[in-house]
Amino acid sequence: MVLKNTLTKLEEYSESIINTVREPLIVLDQDLRVVTVSRSFYDVFKVNPEETVGQLIYDLGNKQWDIPKLRELLEDILPKKVSFNNYEVEHNFSTIGRRIMLLNARQIQRVSGEERIILLAIEDITERREIEAGLEKTRKELEVIKQSADEASDFAESVINTVREPLISLNQDLRVVTVSRSFYEFFKVKPEETVGQLIYDLGNKQWNIPKLRELLENILPKKATFDNYEVEHDFATIGRRIMLLNARQIQRASEKERIILLAIEDITERREIENGLGKAHEELKALAAELNRTARAKSEFLANMSHELRTPLNSINGFSEVLYDETFGPLNEKQKKYVNNVLTSGKHLLLLINQILDMAKVESGKMTLALSSISMKSLLNEISLLVDNMVSKKKLQMLLEIAEDLPNIEADELKVKEIIYNLLSNAVKFTPEGGKIGMRAKNVGSGIEILVWDTGIGIAPENMEKIFEGFFRVDTPYSRVTEGTGLGLPLSRKLVELHGGELSAESRGLNCGTLIRFTLPVVPHKAA
Repeated sequence: MVLKNTLTKLEEYSESIINTVREPLIVLDQDLRVVTVSRSFYDVFKVNPEETVGQLIYDLGNKQWDIPKLRELLEDILPKKVSFNNYEVEHNFSTIGRRIMLLNARQIQRVSGEERIILLAIEDITERREIEAGLEKTRKELEVIKQSADEASDFAESVINTVREPLISLNQDLRVVTVSRSFYEFFKVKPEETVGQLIYDLGNKQWNIPKLRELLENILPKKATFDNYEVEHDFATIGRRIMLLNARQIQRASEKERIILLAIEDITERREIENGLGKAHEELKALAAELNRTARAKSEFLANMSHELRTPLNSINGFSEVLYDETFGPLNEKQKKYVNNVLTSGKHLLLLINQILDMAKVESGKMTLALSSISMKSLLNEISLLVDNMVSKKKLQMLLEIAEDLPNIEADELKVKEIIYNLLSNAVKFTPEGGKIGMRAKNVGSGIEILVWDTGIGIAPENMEKIFEGFFRVDTPYSRVTEGTGLGLPLSRKLVELHGGELSAESRGLNCGTLIRFTLPVVPHKAA
């Protein structure tokens, strides 16, 4: 009767160890059916006891555990080898996603010498692999400290030596009964300096930690279990460490002696990474604020400079027009040619300055919209007439498909005209003689979708995003003979977005033409 009671208590001791360790642990019988699992197994793999105990391991979670590498470990490796450590398995679980796991497996015989028990400890190293860019931080597997005389004792010792995290067992006087091998390795101590010692005296009293005393002397006497108890301490041998403790208090066979199990997880590196990420986040925020300030300063500078340049340039253009019109007397052929060159260059420079000024206003948030109700059907036909002369000069064919049911929209008429004119003039500019350009417009319910297309030189895939950068021009022999500021397309996108719409470009590559698609809502989102 005493022996049976002792075995029962040792089994409870084993179960307590299983439920104290932080990593998932599963026990299988010789038919690979689940005998018991740790509490952490249920938490990590999102299953219930009724879905687990008694089930074939491969059938767990609706056969999620039918993993070829797991079969290899249990059916091929373990029958030939009593234990196997650091066996890596990668698998996609439908409930918790992709996981990379290290399995520690140990095969022991029960008292009868016939029945086989398999212990399987599972460490999830997915996050560690991601953080350390594929570098696996491994610890040596635990070894058996001693063999018990009976099944329950042997089972308990096997559990202790299978788990990967440091584990320590204390008696009711808080003296060390046994510890795992990883404890010795991690805290740089030897068995003769540990077993039988008061926990506070370990490592020349390095473990005399106020928060540890609070857990062992104040919390555990009132509460049999306590998880995720954080302790930070400077050890003389291994330096500063931040630890999470899981503690469980149980009674031994005599029902008088108290045993405390203490599992220790070192989270120092994780906290350093978290703190580093937090600091980097703050630095990025500061950098973003500085970049925004710099961008505003740049935009304000461009706006001021553009304004200062535009005033004298208007005078130059005005006097050039007067000379060209021979208001103050006739000019000879050479003089008229030179004056025309001055006037043409001045108009081109004024266009550039106006676009720079508009871009600067948009980027600095100073661009405002003068909203009015616009008949889009009339506006599109009007803009197409403005480019008709350019189309005729290059002998192009222009096709218009403007739906009859286009609604009126609330928008800035001058800005909308500028958008469409920019896109149509680009289509003309980059389409060789004899080609085609076109414009399609349709009602899409919440607004209008407009497409401007051409059969011109197209856009290389690597330049699709660059074309929306200011002053960028695709470097081709054809583009070198065309005038342009490189601001028309990015400015058009900014103006469309200011109205609450979207603008994008499509091209199948060089010499395959270009399609620009944009939408304008019936009422601008920002004005709604």
